[in-house]
Amino acid sequence: MFKKVFAVMLALLLGMSVFSCNTEPAATTDKPTEAPSDAPTEATEEPTEAPTEAPTEAPTEAPTEPATTEAGTVYAGMDSGIVRDGTPKKYICLCFDDTTKQDLKIIEMCKKYNYYDVTFFTSTGLYGADWTAGVGVSHVRFTKKEMQSGIYDGFDLAVHTYHHYPLDQYEKTPKTVISEVTKDQKNIYALTGVYPVVMAWPGGDPNVTRGLMKIVAENTSVGLGRGTTSTHKFDLPKEMLWLQPTAEISEATVFSDLQRFLDAECTEDMLFFCWGHGYELDIYNSYGKLENLIKTIAEAEGVERVTVSEFYQLFKNEIPAYIPED
Repeated sequence: MFKKVFAVMLALLLGMSVFSCNTEPAATTDKPTEAPSDAPTEATEEPTEAPTEAPTEAPTEAPTEPATTEAGTVYAGMDSGIVRDGTPKKYICLCFDDTTKQDLKIIEMCKKYNYYDVTFFTSTGLYGADWTAGVGVSHVRFTKKEMQSGIYDGFDLAVHTYHHYPLDQYEKTPKTVISEVTKDQKNIYALTGVYPVVMAWPGGDPNVTRGLMKIVAENTSVGLGRGTTSTHKFDLPKEMLWLQPTAEISEATVFSDLQRFLDAECTEDMLFFCWGHGYELDIYNSYGKLENLIKTIAEAEGVERVTVSEFYQLFKNEIPAYIPED
């Protein structure tokens, strides 16, 4: 009897042991990259740069001294070939944020009309990131390998900060802000051999403060920061780090703004500055509209087509990067 009881108990113990060894925890997956939450909803509504969520861990911080480069470094925008001789000119800038797959079609259009004076803003800490779920249409960034393949050769590649964080959350930790800017600069330089000096503020105007402008002006070699609020005007900026665009590519008024600019009498330097995202073209099915815009700009007479970097280099000695508050 004792042997039978012992055998039963032993079998039960062995069964429990086997069950315990073969039971595996549920599989876990990494949290996906957060997508922008404020994709444009109407073609007449001005889309804004959508901030990503703040990081859960403190980003690596950089030294507080300004970014340094080696002697002989080629800085973006130095070779525009434009001579400023005091004659008023009309300048046109066109740029796109995020370096997503839609840029392939944009680049194809630009090459079709031999229009290379276009700037693309990239975040080198987000290679391959997929924000499609948050936008509602494809929003996939190029991988590092794809970027290295020469997709943007001949165009201006500039800073959108390393992680595209909402920088206003780090105004009290300047080293983080500096790191976000300078790390992106250095990665773009390694990618292109040209050192970028302009940026598009990540998240757009809601995430820009006077304090951030001061930090960037005093601690980095970036001298121009583009905002997101359309002015529908052609004035030059009063501060380079707070350059507001004339129009956004999905606005209903973009063509009328451009036509007013082309028709205007040029008695002083004027700027038509247009920006957008490639993914908006899928939202509004507006590739034809963009091609018409590119064609019109490329074939316009009496204008200077410049990259954002070239505009900065042409006016950096006349327009301050940042005006300290009294």
